[in-house]
Amino acid sequence: MSRVALKTSSARGFSLIEVLIALVVLGVGLLGLARLQLNMLGGTAESVLHDSAVRLAEDKLEALRFELAQGHIPQTGSDTPKVQDVIMQRHWELKLSPTGLIESNIVMQWRDIRTGEESTLNLSARLAPSALAAQAWLIQSGAPSREPLP
Repeated sequence: MSRVALKTSSARGFSLIEVLIALVVLGVGLLGLARLQLNMLGGTAESVLHDSAVRLAEDKLEALRFELAQGHIPQTGSDTPKVQDVIMQRHWELKLSPTGLIESNIVMQWRDIRTGEESTLNLSARLAPSALAAQAWLIQSGAPSREPLP
């Protein structure tokens, strides 16, 4: 009978189990990054809608100020502007205060198409009639005066 001598190998490497565990950990990490990316894109879309609502409210406020500067008394009303396939409802209310200022409140409402979540934005301001604004300028500036020439 012949004897066969077995040599033990000194080569070391990764086993199949270690490689599979490393792939699972890597896969879970990549799935987490993909989910984070989707959440960030959703947040960006939401902030774009909010920014558009602020701009539309400020535009309406400037239009009311312009009407008042022309001597017209602005009226309460509403409209529905559309931004990126989202219909926003814009309502504005005006009240005359005892001080002569016009108190305005502009409310923007919209529903996010992606999430179905309703959002609301309020913008309040006080508008001064042009005569009152001119008086405030005179009070602040004082009487006109001439400065001596050097």
